[in-house]
This record gives sequence, C-alpha cells and structure tokens, in this order.
Amino acid sequence: MLKNLKYEPYFDWVQDYWSSRGEKLDFKKHKYLLQIYQDQHPNIVVMKSAQVGLTERFLTEAIWLPDQFKENSIYFMPTASMVSDLVQERIDDPINNSDYLRLVSGRAKKLIGKQADKVSMKRMSKGFVYFRGSNKPNQIITISGDIIFADELDRMEPESIPYFDKRLEHSSRKWQRWGSTPTVPNFGIHKLFLTSDQHEYRIKCNHCNEQQLLTFWDNVDIERKLLVCKKCRKEIIPWQCDGEWVKTNDSDIRGYHISQLYSPRLDLKKLIEASQKSTEWEIQQFYNQNLGLPYEPKGAKISEEDFQAATRDYTIPFKEPEQSTFMGVDIGKILHVTIMNKKRIVWIGEKKDFEELDGLMREFNVKVAVVDGLPETRKASEFEQRFRGRVFLCYYSGMKEIKEGKWFKKERGKVNTDRTISLDKSTNIVKEQNIEFPKNLDNYPEFKQHCKNLVRIIREEKGNQIAEYVKIGPDHYRHSLNYANLAREIYLQIPVLGVMSM
Repeated sequence: MLKNLKYEPYFDWVQDYWSSRGEKLDFKKHKYLLQIYQDQHPNIVVMKSAQVGLTERFLTEAIWLPDQFKENSIYFMPTASMVSDLVQERIDDPINNSDYLRLVSGRAKKLIGKQADKVSMKRMSKGFVYFRGSNKPNQIITISGDIIFADELDRMEPESIPYFDKRLEHSSRKWQRWGSTPTVPNFGIHKLFLTSDQHEYRIKCNHCNEQQLLTFWDNVDIERKLLVCKKCRKEIIPWQCDGEWVKTNDSDIRGYHISQLYSPRLDLKKLIEASQKSTEWEIQQFYNQNLGLPYEPKGAKISEEDFQAATRDYTIPFKEPEQSTFMGVDIGKILHVTIMNKKRIVWIGEKKDFEELDGLMREFNVKVAVVDGLPETRKASEFEQRFRGRVFLCYYSGMKEIKEGKWFKKERGKVNTDRTISLDKSTNIVKEQNIEFPKNLDNYPEFKQHCKNLVRIIREEKGNQIAEYVKIGPDHYRHSLNYANLAREIYLQIPVLGVMSM
C-alpha cells in the first residue's frame, strides 16, 4: 500500500514538488499570482487574458487534492483533443520531472494497473484526477468528484455546463474553480465574474506611490512604447512594484480579473499593435486575449436600433385576405411562436401545447411551419404528421450533408441547417430591413430581449477562425424567428424544387 504521507498545505506542496517546463514557479516576477495560489476559497472565478498562469494554478490544485486526501478532482476543458494536449504537456512532464510525483504515480500503476495512468485519469496517492472534454456529456455524467475545474469556460458547450457542479453532490467539500478568457458581456466567465467579489490587482508606483489598477488606456504610453504610472507618467515595471488584490464587490464567491499588463513576459510593442487593429474580429481578440475583458462586436446581434429601423405603420396581430404565412416554433417549457408573411411579422406569442398550434395553422393560413426538432420529439412529430408536407422539424446539424451553395437540406418532415449560417440569414433580414416589424412591438418586450440575447462572435481554434452565436440570456423567440425565416425560404424554393404544390 502507499505510505501515509504527512498533510502538506497546497501552497507549500506547489513549491516543494511542482515544476513548470522544468522550472519552479516564479512568484517574484508573478506577484499577482501569489494570493491566487494561497486562496482556497470554496468557489473561485477568474476572468483572465491569455498566458497569465491560470491553467498552472488550476492544474496544480487538481493534482494536490487527490495526493493529500482520499478525494477526486475533475478537470474540464472545451474538447477531448484539448484535454489530450494539456495532459501530455502540462501534467505528464511535471510528474516525470518530480522525484516525489514520479514515485507516487509509479506506485499507483503497480497497485491498480495501467488504468491508473491514462489521458483521462491519473491516480495520485489517495484519489484520482479525471480529465474530460465538455463536448462529450456521456463522459461527464459517469464520474463524481470533490472539486471541479472549468478551464476556458467560454469555449465550452453550454448544454454541458449545468452538469459540472452536479458531479459534487455527494461530496462534503464541493469546491468549484471557473476560469476563462472572456468573449462577450454577460456571458460565460464574465457573467460569473459579475456575481463575485471582483478582486482587482492594484500596484503602487515606485516613483510617486500612486496606487492604481493597470489599464491600457491609463498606463500605456503609445508614443514612447512604455508602461507608465497614470499619475507621474514615469516608466513602471509591474513586478517590481508592491501590489495588492482589492475587493470591489460584496459576494460569497471569490473573483479575480487578470490582464497581460501585469505579466513579466508582456510584449508591449505587440500589445500596442493589437490595439490598433481595425476589424471587429481583431478588436475583440485585443479585448479578450490581451486585456481579459469582454467585448461585443459591432453588428454582432439584433439591436434596438435594428428594430426601430425596420418598424412600419401597422400593428399585430395582422391579417391580410388570402395571405400566405410562415411559422417558427421554438420549444422550451412552453412553445414560443413567430409568424411572418413574405415581408412582415404578423403574430408573436406563446402556446402551451402543440394542439394549440393547429388553430394558428388554420387562422393564419400557414403554408410552412418549422419547429425545433429537439427536445420534445414525440409531440413535434405528431404535429408534423397532422400537417404532413407543411411542417418540418429542424435540426442544427451543421453543413456536412448540405450541398455546396445551399444553407439547408429539406427532407420529408425534416430540415437540417447549420446553426450559425441560418442565424446569420435571419439576422441579415432584420438588419437589411427585409422584414418589417409592427409599431406595437414594444408590447412584446420578451420577443425583443430574446432577439438581443444571441451574439455573434469569432473564436480561433487551431489557427482557424470559427463564427458562432453565444447565448447571453433566454433566446427562444430568437430561434422562433430563425425558424420562421427558414420556413419562408423553404416555401420560396418549393416551385423550383418541385417537391410539392400549395
């Protein structure tokens, strides 16, 4: 059996046994990390820029806990492939470089076999560390732990995140660690950070003693390409200054924000160059990756100004004799419905069940309806069968099976489309005023807010730029608008495709 080792506090353990790329962690030049390493608050949120040392902080605690206690750590990353790269570079190498950790790992292998040392699981002295990608929910729900780590939260599958803390239900510890570079305001890590005590790191100028939070706008002298004190304008080197973390909000959740301005590896010339980029994608990366701040790209969502520009002199409900209309239905606890004709929105509302949709189909002469294919498959399928040829269940399945030049693929009773591309289409019809809204739209505030709650961002993955929409609040009506537009497009193509006549 493994020898019972004397308990060692986390911060001492890190200094004694851990090395990063063969070197001990340097707190002299990374003073801003000292309190974060010493802090073992039950619930910690860190909103950060890239390359400031947070992953190392999370990984070391994930290894420390099962080494010192008969407890398990669960470490979540956005994808399984990212987990593989992380473990091989950031876990296996430090273990092999430490006599103590190599001994622990070696004994665990002898005790319980090779399964103690896999990419997805590591055995320490007393417990296990599990590594999981958030894109595989079936791997999440099969494990339990005492502490969870969510690294790069904003890049994770939103549907998987609610399962994370449920892995702690049988633990008495129930610690949580959340960290990420942010994307857009009020989403992911920024949304969590706003609920925290929001610590910010303030340094004291070693020339004039002015205490200050470093910001790009106050502390970067672009002409001289220097980091300077905001008061005396003399050059400062952050790690040579005294600093302290200051709480700026009352909360029982611990929160930290870190930017690259404090890093001893800051390349100020590149930072200034990044700040001078002109495209919205590059500006967002500057805010997110360099400053650790959220940024909403211009034109990234349907806005109040878009609604106002597309408002016309009519009210809903609106009916015209013999008008052809198109219905979109998104499924939540209730059904959120949007109906449009070829040029304007004619009805917005909620229904409790699918049987109530039958009346809308007849009342508004709905030619094509597109309904969320998930999660209510049985009732949706029954509705499709009652209106065979006029109702399609929609699945956001990507573009793999869709022919080049097309953005959806229609089959009998089913339509597949790419989520981002279809949302781009329905965003554009609003921004380009190809759909009209009623002058009483303010009577439907939930519809307007849902439409504003999907924001288009571009993220970089393995050198590729990937566009996606992130949800910053309830978005059911936004998808019902998307489905209604898809229904209209299906109808407009029917004569060309020769599938059916109406």
